[in-house]
Amino acid sequence: MTNDMIPAGPLTSPSALKAKLVAGTALVLLFGSGVVVGLAWDQTASASTPEAVSSDRRSGRDADGRRLIVEDVGLSAVQKSAVDSLVVFHRHRMSDLDQEFRPRYDTVIADLVEEIKEVLTNGQRLQYDVLLAEHDAARAARHRSRSQK
Repeated sequence: MTNDMIPAGPLTSPSALKAKLVAGTALVLLFGSGVVVGLAWDQTASASTPEAVSSDRRSGRDADGRRLIVEDVGLSAVQKSAVDSLVVFHRHRMSDLDQEFRPRYDTVIADLVEEIKEVLTNGQRLQYDVLLAEHDAARAARHRSRSQK
């Protein structure tokens, strides 16, 4: 073997250093992405297990306690779990939307009621107030019974 065939040093050339750096960076990125995927999978898996879906009394039900149409397609336990997670997520979104929307809606309804009262006679206005109070009481009772389920 001649001297020109023996490497100059123990992998200290610039190209060897660059290769080590690229390989090390790739390993760190691979490890990091594995950690991120693992955490995401853990969150998804623990969010709603098939056992939790079957024991959850609201599972497969909408906010009024009615069955969801999707239940009629023969979902597996894993699919039921996924659907349950989606329903819960979007129920929270709807609740947030209601919080944002409800004050404006209530203002419009109050304006409508007042404008209707302007059209009515005094006797009709009194009767309308009684009907509104009965309607509000019935709605409150429905809401209470729904929240106790």
